[in-house]
Amino acid sequence: MSSSAIPHVIAFLTRPLLTSFPAGTIGAAQLILTASLASSPAATLTLTADTPPMPIFAAAIGASIPWPVWFTALASGSESVLLFYGPGYVKARVGDAPITDVWSEDSEGSVVPIARSRVKGAAPLLHESTGARLRATLLSARVRSMRRAQEAQAIRIPCLPTSATDSDSDSESDSGYSDSDRSTTSSITTAASSAPASPLKPRSVALPTPPGLVAPVAPALYRAPRSTAITTSTPPRARLPPRKLPSAPVPKRALAPAAVDPTNKSTTAYLYSGGVTRVMTGGVMLGRVAASKRS
Repeated sequence: MSSSAIPHVIAFLTRPLLTSFPAGTIGAAQLILTASLASSPAATLTLTADTPPMPIFAAAIGASIPWPVWFTALASGSESVLLFYGPGYVKARVGDAPITDVWSEDSEGSVVPIARSRVKGAAPLLHESTGARLRATLLSARVRSMRRAQEAQAIRIPCLPTSATDSDSDSESDSGYSDSDRSTTSSITTAASSAPASPLKPRSVALPTPPGLVAPVAPALYRAPRSTAITTSTPPRARLPPRKLPSAPVPKRALAPAAVDPTNKSTTAYLYSGGVTRVMTGGVMLGRVAASKRS
């Protein structure tokens, strides 16, 4: 909540600086004082050369005004300045002098003449500070717009313009292909049935760019793939030997048992090293070992 006394407080503090600093510097100090004192409708400020109040010290730093120089112009050789204000009044005491009315809402016509001159001197500065505030706002908006434009330009996607040479070469190749179209129709038809079509090569298409940054480029024209690409044949596959399927097992026929004649008494002799073996039908019989011949 602001008070009607704050403009008169600012005029009292900045009036001694009119002869030492330019109007732009004083206007900047008034802007900072207005923002700092707006939340304090009533206060008592004690000013010394060493420890100024925080709102006034912030104005001195923001406007680049040395505080010792400001205090010397305000105190006129005194060691301290007491300033207190509230709704409807502003009072000050410089050094050991009595308290004077800087501004009073009830008796505005009977105030000290110096107070009226302070109020009159502050009005042009306040109007000038308003113009400076507008210029600062416009400058800030312009800087923000330039920053956005730079950021948008940094992330711009470059376009790939189509050259005239590409279109010329394409037209020549198309005309040459039309001449040999009749001779290659049969081979293309045969290859198309055996080989798959090759994948289409993607064409680069220009992306739209933000307005106001770069001139738009005409997008690239899409051309259908030529049928000559179909003639490319795939390499023959390696032939694998035919796999033999396992056959089902064939059942063996049971052999009839051999007939044995028990009445047959004939034997068959088989010679081998070391003796004679006699075999009779129906079994095996070992004969007597022959005696070795001695010389």
